Amino acid sequence: MARKCVPLLVAILALLLALCQSDDRPGHLQPLGSHRPPEGDVEILDYVPHPIEFHEKYVAASKPVLMRGATRGSRAFKLWNDAYLSEKFGKLILMTEHGKKENRSDDMSYIQFKTFLKRYNETDEYLVETLPPAMREDFQLLKSLLCGGFTEYLRDAVMWFSSGGTKSVLHFDGVENINCLMSGKKDLFLADKKYLDWAHMDASGAHSNVDVDSVDMDKYPGLGRIPWWRAHMEAGDCFFIPVKWFHQIRSFERNLAINIWWIPMPKFNPNDCYVDGDVNGERKPLESYASLSNFKFSPEEMARREMLEGIDEIPDRKLPKLYVLDIAAGSIEHSSPAMKARIKEKQKLAIDELFRDVDVDKDNHLDWDEVVSLSRETLTAVFGATEDPDEEKDRNVMDRYARQHEGVEADELDDIELEVPEGFEFPDDYDPATFDVNEFLSAQEKAQRREDPEVETPEGFTFPDDYDPATFDMTEFYKAQQEAKRRAMGEAHEEL
Repeated sequence: MARKCVPLLVAILALLLALCQSDDRPGHLQPLGSHRPPEGDVEILDYVPHPIEFHEKYVAASKPVLMRGATRGSRAFKLWNDAYLSEKFGKLILMTEHGKKENRSDDMSYIQFKTFLKRYNETDEYLVETLPPAMREDFQLLKSLLCGGFTEYLRDAVMWFSSGGTKSVLHFDGVENINCLMSGKKDLFLADKKYLDWAHMDASGAHSNVDVDSVDMDKYPGLGRIPWWRAHMEAGDCFFIPVKWFHQIRSFERNLAINIWWIPMPKFNPNDCYVDGDVNGERKPLESYASLSNFKFSPEEMARREMLEGIDEIPDRKLPKLYVLDIAAGSIEHSSPAMKARIKEKQKLAIDELFRDVDVDKDNHLDWDEVVSLSRETLTAVFGATEDPDEEKDRNVMDRYARQHEGVEADELDDIELEVPEGFEFPDDYDPATFDVNEFLSAQEKAQRREDPEVETPEGFTFPDDYDPATFDMTEFYKAQQEAKRRAMGEAHEEL
């Protein structure tokens, strides 16, 4: 009898041990946020605040706020059903992710918008794309951003579109963010940036690798200590997420959202909100909305922001020239080695000129006022216009041939110089929605090598003696190129 009881006692002890461990690690192997109840819901407004109120109460205070129904009167909210989007913007080539649970991988592809709209309800495709210029007339900024300088610091507008069921990684944005929901619902986990050290961000510093459905508290113990806030969005709502507040988002139903990112401003300009710039006078009348097409993005302002953040971290609040060079190196991080070499020398010359112009005491350091005084033109010369055109190659190929496939006349096409490589032919049943553009790019690479035997070969890679461009698989070549890029980037930072 005693022997029969032993297995039962062992099972009971194992269960008690598991329960004790579970109590010691609340939220272990459970969804993010299960470790403790939320502090509550974020503040909710039933109106859209004036820019001065929005800046003082929320932006400057680093306080999230949910604006109920804020975008319900906008053109996009009223018009953007699938039929309208397909008819008006269906030929656009956009980027989709595969898989609704985000993992920050490179599993992305290009697709015609109308094709996505036909099949997204039956697939796990998730459209994530900078809002194309053609759609910016429809999308409108809220009144809260229409004076004070916000629109001078716009960074990007991103469209997020799925059939619901998406789950983002836990992450933060290095910019201010308003997310406006055109359809569907979203639930957000949100935590103050002051707890960022507990969030276990990866080496890039912007997101955590934690499984948001099953948090391993042994691997990510800091997450068990974080107080968090809850937010629930309905169609028509807009939500302000302050810079560096980390968050995780789950979406439901047909889900279409646009987020506006803007770079934190050195200083809010209240005079811009008053008639004749007189803060003692009458406030400017503001429209409820303004089309995004009326404004331009200013990504180069991120460099100013990085310099000011650097100054804040330095005891004597003086930024050395080496720090500026490092930011410049980061601005071309994703460029090809050949392009880096071309840009790097131009950047050094532009930085020398920058210091000659604004470094008043000529000590090869910049203070806060000197950085603020930098013109937009100077920032662009040093940090802007450095994107690698190769990253648009896929889109150009797909866009040109997609429109040719639709019968658009040649003189209506964008001015894209694109030659079909020798020996390559588009198939008779060419479909821009399914065509593998890598076949085209591989043919281009092989043609380039035939025409230019001096094409740069990555270190550590050797073409075989029986190399035949017509049959050679370029996969290993591309891998070697990527490895060479990573090495070059590391060497550039070591040099700095």
